[in-house]
Amino acid sequence: MPKARKRPFLLSEGRVADDNHVRLTGYMLMHPKFLNLNPGAKVLYIYMRDWAKGKEKVTYTASLAEKVMARTSYFRARDELCEAGFIFWTNKPQSSNQRNEASVFEFSDRWHTGKPHRSEAD
Repeated sequence: MPKARKRPFLLSEGRVADDNHVRLTGYMLMHPKFLNLNPGAKVLYIYMRDWAKGKEKVTYTASLAEKVMARTSYFRARDELCEAGFIFWTNKPQSSNQRNEASVFEFSDRWHTGKPHRSEAD
């Protein structure tokens, strides 16, 4: 089977033809749960997806988020994404001595299926 050719990005999409991309479906963009997210949560979700580079799990820290938003905005957006079912926190700190650990999140389909994330069911 021939290898699929990669279509370069348009100039209106950026300066680098082989840059990373973030996959957001039309279904997600028009879904009421996504539309009702605060702008900061939408921005954080996009940056988390970009940082994950197509993987379903991502290690993301407040210091990474501080490049695009205030630290308090990050915490608020992160919690909103978890509550709405877009991400699932796989290593939530249980004590104060774990608070400096990097957070690992898994992208979830709970936002549209309503089912518990597979890690929540365990």
